[in-house]
Amino acid sequence: MTATTRANKRPERPTTDERAVMAALRKLPAQYVVEVLRYIEFLDYKVNVSGADADEEAALWAAVEVNEAYKRSHPDEELEIYETGEDFLEAMKDL
Repeated sequence: MTATTRANKRPERPTTDERAVMAALRKLPAQYVVEVLRYIEFLDYKVNVSGADADEEAALWAAVEVNEAYKRSHPDEELEIYETGEDFLEAMKDL
């Protein structure tokens, strides 16, 4: 009985789809390569995200949507911006 090591294995031949992707990548201008890599990372994330992560992401997006709906229904309410931490603390001392 012999053990086949990775070094002794023949590399798999690229599929037609893989060859088409590689050919398309070679045609791209260099400035688009980073965008393509980011998209590949995004797709890898979407494929490999666990169920718990997907549930958490869905809950976060639901919270964002609720917040956006609230802001649309209350356009007169604006975010208060304070110049310093002391200004913020002064405004919040009655809470």
